Amino acid sequence: MVRLLKGRIPTGLVLALFCLAFALPVQALPQEGYGRTVEAAREGLWRAVTDDGAVAAAVAVMDGGRIVYSEGFGVADRASQAPVGPESPFNIGSTSKIFAALSVMLLADEGAVDLDGPVVTYLPEFVMADGRHRDITVRMLVNHASGLPGSTFLFSYDDIGDAQQLLLETMREARLKHDPGAHSIYCNDGFTLAERLVETVSGRPFLTFIAERIFEPLGMTCTGPSVGERGAGVRVYEKTGRAYPLEWIAVYGAGGLSSTADDLCRFGDSFTAGGPSLLSEAARAEMLRPQPTAFVEKQQGPALLNAFGWDYAELPRFRERGIQVLAKTGGTGCYTTDLIVLPEERLVLAVTVAGRVDIEALARPIVLALLADKGLPLPVEEPLVKAGAAEPLPEGIEEWAGFYVDGGDLYRLSFDGKKRTAEIVPLGRNEARPLSLSHRGGRFYAEEGGRSTSHYFVADGEERYLLAGPVPLYGVDVIRFQKIEPLERPQTLEAAMDGRIWLIRNLPPRAQAFADVLLSESYLYPELPGYVNCWGLHRVTGERETVIVSTAFRDQVEIRLLDEGCLQAGPFLFGPAESAPVLKEGRQSLTVGDDGQNQWLRIADEAILSFDVPGEARAIVVVPDSPFLFDSLVDDGEILAPTGSYLFFAGPPRSVLEISAR
Repeated sequence: MVRLLKGRIPTGLVLALFCLAFALPVQALPQEGYGRTVEAAREGLWRAVTDDGAVAAAVAVMDGGRIVYSEGFGVADRASQAPVGPESPFNIGSTSKIFAALSVMLLADEGAVDLDGPVVTYLPEFVMADGRHRDITVRMLVNHASGLPGSTFLFSYDDIGDAQQLLLETMREARLKHDPGAHSIYCNDGFTLAERLVETVSGRPFLTFIAERIFEPLGMTCTGPSVGERGAGVRVYEKTGRAYPLEWIAVYGAGGLSSTADDLCRFGDSFTAGGPSLLSEAARAEMLRPQPTAFVEKQQGPALLNAFGWDYAELPRFRERGIQVLAKTGGTGCYTTDLIVLPEERLVLAVTVAGRVDIEALARPIVLALLADKGLPLPVEEPLVKAGAAEPLPEGIEEWAGFYVDGGDLYRLSFDGKKRTAEIVPLGRNEARPLSLSHRGGRFYAEEGGRSTSHYFVADGEERYLLAGPVPLYGVDVIRFQKIEPLERPQTLEAAMDGRIWLIRNLPPRAQAFADVLLSESYLYPELPGYVNCWGLHRVTGERETVIVSTAFRDQVEIRLLDEGCLQAGPFLFGPAESAPVLKEGRQSLTVGDDGQNQWLRIADEAILSFDVPGEARAIVVVPDSPFLFDSLVDDGEILAPTGSYLFFAGPPRSVLEISAR
């Protein structure tokens, strides 16, 4: 079982650098000459706040090292009606990765780190069950090419443990998805290792390092750890009006920082020509150039993530007009952020939102408006084209028929010679719509979202893929499906897996909880023996073991069976739902054992429930595939629990939940 260990406490030096979220000076008024930019920002952000479920937002634009526009939308706290100001911090999620990438480059710039040296040289404690981990270089951590399975951490509302130690402990039993350097596939864990590497090499806590080497030199007085750890920041509210505690994220390098739009602009300006660079010119150039992996050569179009920490180091439509664009988005359970840098034009845009939105779609009109205000050439988007008549299928195309996975679900792909199409049909519990792709000019096209999307097949050694592109907004190609082969000698796990519900047993009480994490379902495919779907598709390799098959997609975990009928998926431990006792009418209690494992009750008949929950514990009423009916973290009073729901209880060892059911 993976243990959640006690976390570290930030130093007073670091905390002293952070601004107070309730200090709200008057916002900077937009300067003349940026009218289109202001109009686009206000239209988009007010729409996000009023129509798209966001609670609050902020935007800032920097031109030539000056903040020329900064504005907040909504309130930072409904109870006090404090407005969102230029010093109101939001969690920035994965935008934190650029701070980790810059930290690694700072150490490389002074000769303390070799970017192309093995990570284990600096972190000998990093060990995996897969010996290929010794080939992971420092560079691969920040260009998403390490092959690490995915994301080993939890969003939370309090300190729930040492995320670095949790990762190291989980990796000892894990294997890589692919050879190091083969693909760039989004990977949070690479940046947690980068964070640890910075601490090990520099001899200082990561927060102290970035405060001294980045925040102070750039005048970033409002940037620090997540708003939950700081105890101040823009609050997030559900549509019901419920407000969970401020979000706490322990992985600083992968996504655990908070900042303001103004501060993010100051940070972005350090990468521009003429900006206050913290690096030598050679090191700055290295951070701005694409970092392609081997698979890119097999694509017909450009790729995402082949960059030093950025989501992209250039966009084709902008590059055609002579403009480089860098960007790093960030999304947490509660917040969304986008930092966009045009380094040669010395322009920076930052957008932060309390809520989950399509941040790139929100930011792109502002970027285009800023280019127009500056008299710079606008990118020409690829024009819409008619579907046209389908052409005969290529010879030999049948070898590409078979089973495919998209990172989680299974599909069958077949070809129809008469219709001249490829037909993609979801299997099992996959609720995706069938997809019909007509063949024209060696590619396959589907009508999706009012435009035609293009697809083509790529072979890479023994692996087969179906790619899509150019993707709207980005103009790049991405892997959409990966081929899965039937097995000659399929194996089965020793436990029943088809249609079985699994209940989490080691979620900390103050972790962000979601129904699909608390309750997981495993199922089999009669069409594809030897595979099981549970936290993604897996190939069974023994009575208790499986391996990942979606090797070209993010956030995969291996699953294995443990003693006493339990299942482990990455850092999570689950027990079968049928082992949970059934709720009884009247008064009863649930007690957390000395091992601290979560407790569960099955609700076989509709019941009205009330609870007496200890202060450090948490009770949740869960209905599969639905929002929580009750969460003691934010709710009280009685609740009507329907038949088929579950009661989850987490707390310190020997915590007791008193329940009244009628």
